[in-house]
Parts: sequence; C-alpha cells; structure tokens
Amino acid sequence: MAIQRGYRYSRDLRKILAAAVIFSLAIVVSPLHAAVFTVGKPDEATTLNSVQEALDRVSPGDTVRVYPGVYKGNVRIKTNNIIVEGIGRPTIQGEKTGNAVTLEADHVTLKGFLIRGGGRDLLKDDAGIKFVKAKECLVTDNRLEDNLYGMYLSQSEKCVITHNVIRGRTYDTEEDRGNGIHTWDSPFNRIEHNDIADARDGFYISFSHFCTIDYNKIHRTRYGLHYMYSDDNSFSYNTLIDNVAGAAVMYAKRFKWAGNVFAHNRGFRAYGVLWQDVRHSDCFDNLIYDNTIGLYFDHAGMSKVHRNLVISNDVASVILENSENNTIFENNFINNLSLLRLRGGTQTGRNNLFYKDGKGNYWSDYRGYDLDGDGIGDQPYKLEGIFDALEADIPELRLFLFSPLTAALELAERAFPIIEVTVTAEDKFPLMRPVRITGPPPEALAKSRVGVVEGSERIFVGLFSSVLLGGCLLMARKGRALQ
Repeated sequence: MAIQRGYRYSRDLRKILAAAVIFSLAIVVSPLHAAVFTVGKPDEATTLNSVQEALDRVSPGDTVRVYPGVYKGNVRIKTNNIIVEGIGRPTIQGEKTGNAVTLEADHVTLKGFLIRGGGRDLLKDDAGIKFVKAKECLVTDNRLEDNLYGMYLSQSEKCVITHNVIRGRTYDTEEDRGNGIHTWDSPFNRIEHNDIADARDGFYISFSHFCTIDYNKIHRTRYGLHYMYSDDNSFSYNTLIDNVAGAAVMYAKRFKWAGNVFAHNRGFRAYGVLWQDVRHSDCFDNLIYDNTIGLYFDHAGMSKVHRNLVISNDVASVILENSENNTIFENNFINNLSLLRLRGGTQTGRNNLFYKDGKGNYWSDYRGYDLDGDGIGDQPYKLEGIFDALEADIPELRLFLFSPLTAALELAERAFPIIEVTVTAEDKFPLMRPVRITGPPPEALAKSRVGVVEGSERIFVGLFSSVLLGGCLLMARKGRALQ
C-alpha cells in the first residue's frame, strides 16, 4: 500500500510539474506570437479599414495600430490585455449617440487618438471614453473634444489616466455639459497630467475611494474639482483657475490636498476651496490666490489647514457656525481685502483654533510688536467682523454679503477704526514673519497667471467701494427713518 501511495504521489507530482512547464512556456512564447493589426496603413496590403474590425479580431497580447485618418462609428473594446495605439493622431468620430469609445476590458492601453462625437444623453452618461467595469487600464496621450462627458468611469478600478487633453462643448450651456472626468464607484485610480477645460465640472469624483489626482490643469468650469462621498483621496500639485469654484469637497473623510493652485475663481459665492461636511482633511502647501472667497468651511470638522499662502482674495476665509474643531495655523494671509467672516451666532465652543503648539499664522496687516524676539507677536491678532456688526443693526446690508464692497469696508475700517465691533476670533500667537512653505511646483505656478496686485490698486478699490457702500448705508438708514 505504501508503494502504491508513493507511486500515485510521484505521478501527481509529475503532472503538476508538466503543467507548470507548459504554463511557463506559454508565458514566454506567447509574446513572440502576438499579432499586430494595422488600420489605415496605405502601403500595407493586409491593412484593415475599420478600427472595430481590428478590435473584433484581436486576442490577448495583440496590438492594434491605427494610422492617420477619420474613422467613423462608435468603438467597443472587449478583449483583455491589448494595446490600441494611434499613429499620427487618428480620429475616432463617434455617432453622436452613446459612447464614442466603450472600454469594458482589463489591462488595455489606449493612446494617441483624437476622440470626438459622443452622444448627448445625460441620463445615460454618454462619453468620449466610457469605462465599464474595467481594471488596470492605461489611457494616455489622447485628445477628447465635442463629447458630453470626456471620460466616465463606472465601477472601474486601478486605471491610470494621464497626459490627455479634454475640451467640453462650448456651444452648450453649462447645465447641458457633462464633466471632464467623472468617476462613480471606481476606487484606486490614478489621474495625472491632464488638461481639462469648458466642462461642467473638471473632475467629479463620486463614491470613489483611494484615488490619486495629481499635476492636472482645470480651467473654465463650474467646479474644478467636485468630490462627493469619496474617502481617503489625495489631490496634489494641480492648477485650478478661472472656475466658479476651485474645489468643492463634500461628504468626505481623510482627504489630502497639497501643493495646488486655486486662483482666479470668481463669481457670486465663488470659492477657492470649499469644505462641506468634510472630516479629518489635511490641507497644506497650497496657493489660494485672487478668489472671491479663499477658504469656505461649511459643516467641516477636525481638519488641519496649515502652511498655505492665502493672498489677494476678497475674503480670505468664511467659517460657518456648524464647523468645529478645525485647526488653522502657520498660514500666510497676505493682502486680502477681508480676513475672516464667522457666520452664525454660536461660534463660541466650536473650538476652531488659529494656532497650534504656540504658533499661529502670519497676517500681513498685523501691527503688533515682538519685544522678546521669539518670532511671535506679543499681542493677539484680533479678527474683527465690522460687516457682521453693521448687518445686525441694518439687515438690508445682507444684500452685500460676500461682495467686494463689504470686504473693502473692512479694509478701510482697519486703516481708520472708527466703529466699535465685537471680536469674533483671535490668533493668540501671530507670526512676525511669513512662513516658508514648499508650495506648488513651478509648473503649476506657470499655468496659474499668478501676479502681484499693486498696493495702489487695492487702495483705489478699497476707497471707491467704501464710498459706494457708505452711500448705501446712508440710504438704508434714511429709508428706515421714514417708515
């Protein structure tokens, strides 16, 4: 019996070893027999005329090379582990319905194409490239234009999307456009070095956790970045300019943003960065420049905001009364018309701090002194809200909330303090010198049109706006007196 068992064991072992050898040979040999299908190559007799025909013929490991030309018709990629490569930027012209390219396979590389002509159905999420349960794909060096959504990822993960240019439909209204790159239920994706413009939102990240978004440029959109219900994401070294809002992060946890530029985001209630119902985020080394509102906290909590440069915004920061336990320290607040606006009557006890470990922030208009030379101002920096005080007496002034007029009034009040206001918050350890920060990389700054606003321009705007708002105050008082 022992001899028989030993024989069976030896026979089974030989079968396992033989299978392993065959499998190894298949791995080594298969690339040698991988086919290359060409489309539109004029000097090749076996070339195909249809991209879809080539895709229908491929097997795993094959390559499809598409040469210059316009190839009409929607394309569907269903075979795993293939390369689809455009030579000389060929055009895939969609049918104006559905998706120009549907990617529903794993380990696919798609590169080098102009992709246009996706559908117009927002309910079906028509896109230039639609990822459907795709995994570990690489989409690079493509240009997408005249599509509803640029790219839409549905339950797709571990993909890399890099060095693409996406342009939305400028002939459509903002409400009728799709997003540049939209992800839904798509974790662990890496999106970098893309240029997105003229979409509804640049990025819309929904229920997509553990994604990394770096080195992108987003401009001329509603929200450059729009996060919803997505946790543990990283957003770094991106440039977001000329949008209504730079970044709007909502209902998220453990979000990191570092080294970004949020600039020139202007309009009514426009923001550089918006936190809404965000917990445990970490915001550092960013440039927030020339926005209507730099930082806006709405139901945000337990977050750190540090080592940022907040410069030349109409309002540097707004914190609503529902935000608590945020720590704002070692930032540089420079040349903002208005520094802080605390909205709501129950700020006491919310524990929003403007310092940590004995270090506060640098405020360019701090006029205190440092007798002991430790780099910390000897007197606290008081953030005073003149507009809130006036609004309590004259409710009609709410019409000017978040406008440059009220910001200019606060600037004038700092220069000529003639109205007594209630202290709303204070930095107990104001810094005497700006904090050195790593900041955005040079390539991000080069894309952002960051300049220096001349002091004379600020003074002119402040004086002109103060006179205009003063006239409005006088008319409001006279109107109430006649009632």
